[in-house]
Amino acid sequence: MSVNVLIVGAGPSGLSLALLLLRNGLSVRIVEKQLQFHPGERGAGIQPRTLELYKLLGILPDIIERSSPPPTNLRSFAMPDDGKPPNLTPIAQSLVNTPDRPLINARMLGQNRQEQLLRERILADYGIQVELGAELKSFEQQPDHVVAHVVKIVDSKIVEESFTVDWLVGADGARGVVRKQLGLTFLGESPEMDAVTGDIHVLGDSLDHLDFSIWRQSDQAEPVIVSMRPCAVQGKNLYQFLIGGGKRKLDIDKISSSRQEMVKAFHELTGRRDIEFGQLVWMGLWRPNIRMVDRFGEGRVFLVGAHVHSPTGGQGMNSSVQDSFNLAWKLTLAQKKFAPQSLLDSYSQERLPVIAAMLNKTTELFQKEFVGKAGQKQEFVRGYELRQLGINYRGAPLVSDEKFTDKDEVNDPYRSGDDGTARAGDRAPDAPCLAQLGVDETSSTVSLFDLLNTTQHSALVFPGSTGRYFADEVIGTLREYPSNLLKSIFILPRASDSASSFTLVDTEGHAYSGYHVAHDTPTVFIVRPDGYIGALVTSGRLGIRNYFSRIFL
Repeated sequence: MSVNVLIVGAGPSGLSLALLLLRNGLSVRIVEKQLQFHPGERGAGIQPRTLELYKLLGILPDIIERSSPPPTNLRSFAMPDDGKPPNLTPIAQSLVNTPDRPLINARMLGQNRQEQLLRERILADYGIQVELGAELKSFEQQPDHVVAHVVKIVDSKIVEESFTVDWLVGADGARGVVRKQLGLTFLGESPEMDAVTGDIHVLGDSLDHLDFSIWRQSDQAEPVIVSMRPCAVQGKNLYQFLIGGGKRKLDIDKISSSRQEMVKAFHELTGRRDIEFGQLVWMGLWRPNIRMVDRFGEGRVFLVGAHVHSPTGGQGMNSSVQDSFNLAWKLTLAQKKFAPQSLLDSYSQERLPVIAAMLNKTTELFQKEFVGKAGQKQEFVRGYELRQLGINYRGAPLVSDEKFTDKDEVNDPYRSGDDGTARAGDRAPDAPCLAQLGVDETSSTVSLFDLLNTTQHSALVFPGSTGRYFADEVIGTLREYPSNLLKSIFILPRASDSASSFTLVDTEGHAYSGYHVAHDTPTVFIVRPDGYIGALVTSGRLGIRNYFSRIFL
């Protein structure tokens, strides 16, 4: 059976993309060359921006239920341990949620458990399973389709299958066959360091269950580092470990050859023979690379997660999932012939600057954590921007802003929303306490995030206290677009006595303040299906039509 999209790779980015496309009515196949799902934690931090996107996707309650808060502090010990109390450094400040940022703190959920959650939801909602032992060998592009050649293991036999799809997306990593066959440049560097990492059980209470422990030599030429991070799996004393350093200091191949060698190296390096280990869940080599592709697709073939870098800062998995959110709605509109295929050009245009900024930030952290002097206070401290709430597409060709028009303004793709503005390209802020007009404001309210979704644009109309003519014009203009593609949400100031054509009342003023809208300035924010502001419109009909002319046929 032919499907719309073949997704190669069943990590968080591939599975998120699959669920997004299925939510939008497209059909998918998901192939994974491994014979079994990876058992390890790997990337475990889920940043606040990804949590917000998971709310739009409808899986946030499951994520919250299965996840836990991140480690509070870094316990930094000498190597070998000299018995002195560790240097205690906060990793990330726990902040209080705000009306516009209701999920301001990260959560921890091992990548294996996150993948399991996504697979369960895809199977329960759509009856689709990941095809294990199925490896994409090659593909050919045609103007209107892609032919994929897959080799599968069926009943212990190798079976070759060729089939046609409308689109192909590689979620198989930057080293995967999709990037290689597209011939995309893989730019970057490879720092001199080898490491072994994995998950292992620790017996007893010799390690703190809430904090991240690290041992490091202060030798600047070739530092050696050993770390243990609690995985916060209920009822299991499970830790993710890393042992790394220069090739002349450590025989990483030997250390990674068996559980016995790994435990021996840990005890010898740290001097902590009081720490006893249980079952080894998995173990593998890690060699840092800091690289990204020069573009995220070509023709009918695209990549998500096409970047490799240090795991410091918990940015990689989150960035890959956010690639999928950016791509999914554009691919849907192109497939359904609501948008030209050229809309997909904006995927690379928007994501490349963000990923480049991310690589710079994770590399800076890598230098501090793996190369810097032991005991430095700044090591492992996570800056606010790593929560990814400031990621933005300001100035990108697809977005339209009628209020902030300075084209020469320098923009940081990782920082927005802290300058007292809400602009086109920024994440859409939340706003609680919205009441339906004519209903008792104290009985039932909703938040804006409850109304947004991954299948429609949402036009947030702020008519203010003087914008009745503006609102009537906007209503007529928005009706020009299909309701399955565009949702209209009218938000009145609390003190308004306008007619019932409006739908919600901003009972506490959070919407007007969060979007920085003056009551005497009628404004429309058009929020895209990926939760970003596509347009900030003050001109009414002209601005709305101008934005959607960039989107729809």
